[in-house]
Amino acid sequence: MVSDAHADLTRTISEVFQGSAWRHCVVHLICNRYTAAKSHEKRRRRSILPKSKIIKAVVDDEVSLKQSLTRLQVIAHDVRNSELEKWTENELVGYPSEDSVPEYRRVKSVNFIYSGINNYTLKVDKAPLDPSFLGTEILDQVTNVRFDQSISALESFLGDTSSVIYLDRSILAAKVQERSDGGLQCFSIKQVIPIAFFQNAIAEVKNRVLKSLLLLEEEYGNLDDLGVDISSQSSTKINYVNYKINSDVLHIQVDPPTEVDEPVSRKIAWNIIVPIIVGIICAVAGSVATKLLGA
Repeated sequence: MVSDAHADLTRTISEVFQGSAWRHCVVHLICNRYTAAKSHEKRRRRSILPKSKIIKAVVDDEVSLKQSLTRLQVIAHDVRNSELEKWTENELVGYPSEDSVPEYRRVKSVNFIYSGINNYTLKVDKAPLDPSFLGTEILDQVTNVRFDQSISALESFLGDTSSVIYLDRSILAAKVQERSDGGLQCFSIKQVIPIAFFQNAIAEVKNRVLKSLLLLEEEYGNLDDLGVDISSQSSTKINYVNYKINSDVLHIQVDPPTEVDEPVSRKIAWNIIVPIIVGIICAVAGSVATKLLGA
């Protein structure tokens, strides 16, 4: 029996065709050795090749996050990854709608403070405000905050030395006064957002940029020229790399790429011509060996 060396297949052959001899298919053996050698070479190159300068620049914070996003946007266009290109553009100029804002740019806060008059006579400054005075309907609208601004605008929040950021909600003062029967007169109302939220959001963007560049470099080589030539790459590989970035890095729910059918000529070569040639070679080699042994 001749087959590939799949464990289940060889075990089945030994059970069903007891006593029969088994030989590893030469075609599969060659293919397996070629694949293993190719994978080994890929790992070796990955371990010895220096990282692209644009990757080092991201790691060492040598350039702004805006510049790194712009570079990635150019590369995304070259490799025909529309999802990655759209994400970089949204981070650079802002998201077009609240629904398109990713999860790492969303935060929930029911922490409010106010300045004004409490209990008709007591003047207060930055005192905690019971969110129930806002009412359920308004709370549903303002509790979940989505920041759709550009990455530069997001970074500007980090310029404040305070541990929190205040969002002005003074427009809600009339509602608070109404629900408190006039007991609370608010001159200003602010919603409190921890500065850590912005730090985490910016760190997530940087991480996505870095992981995308690493994946692209691993598949296409050095990225410092900001131009990836994919003309010699198969569409199967391009689609697979883009799928890995979109699903593993951007966390977008996308369908796995479908396998592109091989050209008929290649199928004929591998499935008919190559086995015939290998069979002839094996037959000749066996005949020669028989004669030599017989001699």
